Amino acid sequence: MLDSSAVPVAAEARSSEAATADVPQRRGRWIVANDVSVALGGAPVLRSATITTEAGRTLALLGPSGCGKTTLLRVLAGLQRLESGHVFIGGKLMSGPAEPRNGTTGNGAPRNGSSNGSSNGSSIHMVHVAADKRGVGMVFQDWSLFPHLSVAANVAFGLPRSERPRSRFLPRRASDRVLGLLDLVGIPELADRMPGSLSGGQQQRVALARALAPRPSVLLMDEPFSSLDTTLRVDVRAEVAALLRELAVTCVFVTHDQEEAFVLGDEVAVMRDGAVMQQAPPSVLYEYPADRWVAGFVGDADILVGRAEGNMAHTMLGPLPLRAAGRGPVDVLIRPEDVRVLSEIPGKSAGAAAVIDHVEFFGHNTLYYVRGAEGEMLRSRATGSPQFAVGDAVRLRHSGLRTSAFPRAC
Repeated sequence: MLDSSAVPVAAEARSSEAATADVPQRRGRWIVANDVSVALGGAPVLRSATITTEAGRTLALLGPSGCGKTTLLRVLAGLQRLESGHVFIGGKLMSGPAEPRNGTTGNGAPRNGSSNGSSNGSSIHMVHVAADKRGVGMVFQDWSLFPHLSVAANVAFGLPRSERPRSRFLPRRASDRVLGLLDLVGIPELADRMPGSLSGGQQQRVALARALAPRPSVLLMDEPFSSLDTTLRVDVRAEVAALLRELAVTCVFVTHDQEEAFVLGDEVAVMRDGAVMQQAPPSVLYEYPADRWVAGFVGDADILVGRAEGNMAHTMLGPLPLRAAGRGPVDVLIRPEDVRVLSEIPGKSAGAAAVIDHVEFFGHNTLYYVRGAEGEMLRSRATGSPQFAVGDAVRLRHSGLRTSAFPRAC
């Protein structure tokens, strides 16, 4: 987490030259939201939330419903004012006190005097740059297309006011630009269609093209794939991920889907009750969760009682190697893919004795629920079709890969 006295105020990233005038290729800008707090109706919604996003990278805000993800996105967009904290985009203060409490001005320079001339700085000017002045594009959850305008006219609405059409037909000067945007998202042939005649995936692409029309350096997306069916969602998000990499636009998107966050996010910020619990690349979140809750939210996880002695923890599965040394009672994180189910062979006792309690087959893999000799329930994931049935006596063995452990919960 960043301390408010050490907020990096990066120089604004220079935009790269577009290959052509109608393709909005532009380098993104850094985003820093530091100690952001918001209350709505007197109830805290964001609690000192802190995130950072590198220029041209994608950050996923992941968390359960009601955790503050969309509110944080609205703060970045300038659609929600802060109670406290700061938001910087490209090194420029967008929201927050012009004179932070640490005695520096809004651009990070030492403060020589307060904004109102008072020596004690008791009156602090709050900065709030309007949404349309931030260079930010936004794709809403329901896409918010205008039903009475053609696809091309919807996209043109994102252009400067002087270039917007007065009707469903485009003025000639906007046509090349709009068609270039539609080609960028793979739907140039739909320019004259009306939104009501489009599929969900096509409407999503129109909304994305409209958000890219003003050449934003930052793109914000609020659960953009939630209205799509499962198969289409997988296809569209892969295409969007490729497009974002090509454009090098800084992107922050909201999702409650762990798989989606891991696929699209260069980094993932996991939120809970208005706070950011951990921000890291997907692999780090999965392998080094900050606590038990994060461990369970970013993937299937079981907890085994154990006792740590240095880099090993003794559990019902035997001694397990730990990623960090510990001592005393611990709860050991067990991922299903690290638990192997073996046939029970009379006279041989390799592994912990267990019984298959439940089996779930997903086509590409099988998930076994197995119950240990003392009632412990663990999950084991194996590729392919089921090799064991409910009631089978089996043995359990751990993969031997290092895992995380937390001090024993009381």
